[in-house]
Amino acid sequence: MLTLRQLHRHLGVFFTPAIVFFALSGALQAFDLHKGAHRGDPPTYPWIAAMAALHKDQEMYEPPKPKAPAAAPASAAPAPAAPARAAAPEEHVNMPLKLFVVALAAGLCLSSLTGLYIAFTNPRSRRSAGLALAGGMVLPALLVLLA
Repeated sequence: MLTLRQLHRHLGVFFTPAIVFFALSGALQAFDLHKGAHRGDPPTYPWIAAMAALHKDQEMYEPPKPKAPAAAPASAAPAPAAPARAAAPEEHVNMPLKLFVVALAAGLCLSSLTGLYIAFTNPRSRRSAGLALAGGMVLPALLVLLA
């Protein structure tokens, strides 16, 4: 039983940074905070878009490049004014489910951070918990940078 507890503690501490990251980024995505106000717009919050890119696609976020206007021939007539943006179709919003996702993320973060606290309060496991936590932070960062 002692070996099982130690395995549980080390796995929990190792995966806590990823659990907290994915819980927070998933909660932010539930409210589409990683997108722009309209389709094709740059994201309103680039740091949330960066988290979402890692969460959804396991890659670094690259901001959209501004489009250069096409050069018109000298003899061409002026271009007509851009049409007004069509109203986006109304989409179904399930607010109770979105709020549940936020509560789930908060509970998962709180549970993980509580486990981290417990792991570090035991003087005999403090060093191994620190190594597991460092590994759980460094390994994913290296994997993202090497990809």
